[in-house]
Amino acid sequence: MKIAIDLNDVYRGYTSQFASYYKKVIDHSFDIDDVDIWSNDLEQIFPFESHKQYLDFLYHDCAFEVFGSAAPMAKSLPAELNNWLKEIENLDEIPEVCFVSTKEFGKSIGASLFFISKYAINIRECQILLKENEVWDKCDVLITANPNILKNVPEDKKVIKINTTYNVDCKCEYEFDSLLELIRNEEIIEKLNK
Repeated sequence: MKIAIDLNDVYRGYTSQFASYYKKVIDHSFDIDDVDIWSNDLEQIFPFESHKQYLDFLYHDCAFEVFGSAAPMAKSLPAELNNWLKEIENLDEIPEVCFVSTKEFGKSIGASLFFISKYAINIRECQILLKENEVWDKCDVLITANPNILKNVPEDKKVIKINTTYNVDCKCEYEFDSLLELIRNEEIIEKLNK
């Protein structure tokens, strides 16, 4: 079994980092504490003068700040994820675990690889993908918050939803409020193996 962990808003605090740098670089008066994040397409949430300005901000001008300098979703997550990876090595069937990130190009690729390297997570593989539907070629089980992916799960794949404000309409068999909550659940890997 191959498990993929989506970086954005599962392991990496992507949306909060995006909002922080939007306020610093694009609109100093934007109230990020009062914004309703109803979509993971942040161009729909945060006003930009043009699509080009959005692309330049995200994939060139602030790619390192948004993708590379973001914090993990929880301070203890890197250590707990490494402990979890050690624990699953003791299972009869050891699952392969990788990180995935979709809709990345330009400078975001190097910034995401830098982000992963900062925390020394014992994951051997990382897939930085351009298209969301490519993720299903990389795993049997996906842990994600992305509603576009949650709505298009192939029948032979399993998905674990990490709850966010922008994916409340997506219903899944397995839902957790955070990656920490998921890795603290001792039965989940056994359930997925069945």
